[in-house]
Amino acid sequence: MNTISDNLLCLANKVSKYCVGMEGNVSAKNGGELLIKASGTRLSSLTMGDLIPFDFKGNQLGKSNKKGSMELSFHTYLLGFEGINYVAHTHPVNTLKVLCSNHTHMFATKRLFPDQVVFNGDKSCLVPYAKPGLELTALIKEKVEAFIKTEGYFPKLILLESHGVIICGKTVGECVIGTEICEKSAEIIMANKGNSKFLSDSDVKALTEDKQEKYRQSLL
Repeated sequence: MNTISDNLLCLANKVSKYCVGMEGNVSAKNGGELLIKASGTRLSSLTMGDLIPFDFKGNQLGKSNKKGSMELSFHTYLLGFEGINYVAHTHPVNTLKVLCSNHTHMFATKRLFPDQVVFNGDKSCLVPYAKPGLELTALIKEKVEAFIKTEGYFPKLILLESHGVIICGKTVGECVIGTEICEKSAEIIMANKGNSKFLSDSDVKALTEDKQEKYRQSLL
């Protein structure tokens, strides 16, 4: 049976194609603690020794000489939500093309195809650019809490302008497919050069309420 550490390494491997160099980070809830990628490591070659334990107050645990990711603060915040066990933060190329453009609001609020609705939600939480670290975490908190208040649910996709994406989930599979669908959607947007045909509001609503789609999503 896989441990939380095994699952986190699996997640890192599966989303590593959406990062270059030392970009991106992953984390997981481990009882009353959390595990996060060590600063300065690569997702593609992450090992058990690169998973750094912390408590939810931000204190590093254990005897490793390595430090946790500089994004620890927003991982701690997001893993604090019930039902969120894993967090994947990546920098997919096509998605960044959109997030570094004037199409960010459209990308967060419009949907192109059914699986984008099912796995990225009918809307995404859009966070304006902020310096990585505590400044970004504060803005993520503000925007996520505003999103929950307005939409009534935790966002399946968090878009960081001029930076990257965050996918949170109960399982590794949710994080992986959410990232994949986001990147596929962005590739279509860029290929269509602003001429995309979007699903209607009624089409989106029908998908969010479809019992078969909810069942398919639950299989993750």
